[in-house]
Parts: sequence; C-alpha cells; structure tokens
Amino acid sequence: MAGRTTKIKQPTEGTPVQRIAFEAFAATLMPHELEYVWSRQNFKTAENQTILSQLRDALVRPSQFQGFDRSIDKRHYSYVKKWIEEKLQSIDADAYFEQLLELDKKIMTDALGADDERKMLAMIRASRRTDYYFVRFYELIQNYRYYLLIRMRHNYLKTINNFLEVNREAWLRSKAINQELHEATRDIVDQYAFSSGGSKQWEARLISIFEDESLDGLNRYYAIVRLTFMYYNYKEYDKLLELYAQLDQLMHQGIIYSRRILANYYANRLLMHSRKNETDLALYYGRLSIRHKGSDFLFYLTNYCSVLLRSGHFAESLQLLKSNIPEYRNTISPHNRIGFASLYIQSLVLSGKAQQGLNFAKQALEEFRSELFQFRWHLFFTSMLLAQLRLERYREIIRTVKRYDLLSLERSRHGRAGYIPYLQWFYEVARYRECQTDEKGLIEVLRKSSEGLWQDPHRAKHLEDLLAELKHHVADLTTGLGRIN
Repeated sequence: MAGRTTKIKQPTEGTPVQRIAFEAFAATLMPHELEYVWSRQNFKTAENQTILSQLRDALVRPSQFQGFDRSIDKRHYSYVKKWIEEKLQSIDADAYFEQLLELDKKIMTDALGADDERKMLAMIRASRRTDYYFVRFYELIQNYRYYLLIRMRHNYLKTINNFLEVNREAWLRSKAINQELHEATRDIVDQYAFSSGGSKQWEARLISIFEDESLDGLNRYYAIVRLTFMYYNYKEYDKLLELYAQLDQLMHQGIIYSRRILANYYANRLLMHSRKNETDLALYYGRLSIRHKGSDFLFYLTNYCSVLLRSGHFAESLQLLKSNIPEYRNTISPHNRIGFASLYIQSLVLSGKAQQGLNFAKQALEEFRSELFQFRWHLFFTSMLLAQLRLERYREIIRTVKRYDLLSLERSRHGRAGYIPYLQWFYEVARYRECQTDEKGLIEVLRKSSEGLWQDPHRAKHLEDLLAELKHHVADLTTGLGRIN
C-alpha cells in the first residue's frame, strides 16, 4: 500500500452520471476509511460486493485495478456510495461534536425541541466513556439537567441524574488527565520550538495515557500528538512508528476517526518518514494528507511539496501550489502564508522559472514585512536567495543578507532541530564569486559551519543537496567541496 498513488480511472464518454459521481467519490476516500467500511460490510447482493471489492483494489492495489464494472446497474453504485457515507458519518468524531454544539446552543437559547430531547436520550443510551468527545457530551448533559430543573420538568431527571452520577468519576479523571497533557505540552513545545529544557520525563506517562483503553479518545489522541513532538525532539522515530502501529488499528476500527484526524495523522507520517529519508513513504502519506481541505490544509500542502521538491518532482509541486493560490490568498495564518510563498518560490526556481520566483519573493517580502521575522523567515530567505543564486545575482545576495542581518539570525538557530546553514552557504558562495574571499576561505567556512551536522542522516541529505546546488557556481571547487564532510 505504501509508496503508491491511488489513481481512479477516468470515465469515458457515455458513462452514467451515477458512476462518474462514484468514481469521483472513490478518489476522495482514504485507506483507513476503506478498511473500516470493509470490516463492516455484509452485502447480500453480489453487485454491491463487487463494487466494494473493486473500490478496495483502487485504493489498496492500484497497480492491479482495472476500473469499475460497467455492466453493473447504476443504482448499485448510488447505494454503495450512500452506504459508505452513512457508515463513516456514524463514527465521525467531528460530526458528533457538531451535533453536541448544536444541541448545547439550543439549550442555552431555549430553543430545544421535543425531537432534540429524544435525540439526547438516545445519545445517552449509546454513550460510552471511551467515546472521543465523552467529556464534552457529559458537560452537555449537565447543561440539560439545569435546563430541566429550572422548568421543574422531572420526567427525564432520573435518567439524566443516573448518567451523570455513574460517569462522574470518569469525567473528573478525563478532565484531570487533560490538564496533565496541557502541562506536558509546555515542556514539549518549548523544547521543539526553542531547543530549551527537556521533555523526556513525560514519555512513560504519555504512553500510558495513549494505551489506556478505558479513557476517552480525545485524551488518547492528544497523548500521541505530544509523543510525536517529543520523539521528533529526540529523533526517536522507531519508537514513534511502534505507537503509530497501534494508532493505525484504532483508526481502522473506527475508535478514533474523522477526516481531519486522518489528515493530521498522514501529515505526521510524512514528517516522520521524511526525517528517516524514506521518500516513497513520505510522498505516499503526503498525497493522503491533502485529500481533506481543513484549516491545516496549506501547512500539509507545503510539507508535501517540500518532499516533492527534494525528490525531483518539481512540476507536480508547482502545479499543486499554483492551483491552491486562492487558498493562500484567503488564509489569515502568517505561518501558512509564508510557508506557502517560500515553497512556491522554490517550485518556480527549480522548474526553470527563477526570475518569476524572485519577482514573487520580492512582492511577498513587501506583504510580509511586518510579520516575516516571527514566522518561517529562514525558509523564506532560503527560497529567495536560491532564486538570486540561480540568476547569478551574487551582489544582490550579499546585499540581502547584510540588510536583514541574516547570518546573525541564522546562527541563533544553530541548536534547533533541522538546522542547516543555507543562508551562510549562499552568502559565502556569493562572496567567492565577487572575489571577496578565496578558495581556502570558502572551504573553511563551509566546513566549520557544518561541523556535527553530517552525522544526522536527515541533515546530511539536505547538505548533500545544497552542495550539489553550489557546485554549479563553484565548479572548480568540486573536489574541495566534496571533502567538507
């Protein structure tokens, strides 16, 4: 399954509308969704079984997929599509949360109807302490009790009071654990973002929370998100992979599921496999991560395009980013806007459009001036200097670096995860080409600035790619550059 792209065959002229709609629908499904509905299917009709089997081939074994059976009546395609949507809707944590918010709004605004109350009673009967939003549901029922009491309606109170009493300890425990997770977050994120302090003291506790099958799904998922950050901090990717194998099963079983959660999981898998230089796997999960257009879509897209660029898929990255410029223009997140702009510049440059890339960079620099140095400035200037380098604007590189004091800023990042001295290397090559340093001085600066970085396989790969870029500008130093590590 890993490393392969799902390609649903395009319908030919004359294909019934229902089958076209089904093929478009199939192209949006994610593997975990398919595995869940596959485990729940018990079709008595052979045509429905055939359609689901072919759908599984399309997602899991795309190289063997021959297209959907055109002889099957279009009504079967409509039925299977609707059946899949209903199955997924029934376990969708975010859809459930939307229901809770709507019911709570009606309680607080005195707009609760008889059907709403019957729905809540049914939800109480189906509720479990392990539900993803168990805590939020418990608090909804607390509000409902106040709603009933103030109206002196005692007919439902026995059921409500019983639910709240039986689940009170579980609710308090979940609340306490959630507070623990917030405390862990400070240590973990500070270490990740600022390379300060440590977070290893939280490892055992976070694992125990994630593996606690009696706990609500939200806390369990929060625990593994924090473990993901922690293991990135310590570069312990194999430990993370072991936990992800357990999370895989929870998702396949529908215990932890929504398209937003799946997209986040795939995006984290991309980062992990990228750090391990497992490019095919990183690309596979990256494609999946952008099938859902949520609030983090641009962030996932730029991470995916970053891997595409490193693996030589320049045209694909450029096409993806260009087609999502409206998303870029509309987002209010400076972090996502600057990240997108940076990768778009790189995609243009690496696709042979360096002048367009530099023009875009200069325009973006004016737009982002007030916020640039708070968010992803290093990625942005790496992209801008790359455009200048490709255009052999060596004096311009030197001016840019000095104007914004980029070398001092870059040195302040030295201890951070993923640090690569891109800006310094671009600057030193520009100085060499402008006869401001000699061969010996250039080699010495490059070697000294990369000390200790070559031992990390992920950083070594970035340094090798950077050297390959620089050799186009210092061809006579190929032998010397090759000895830097």
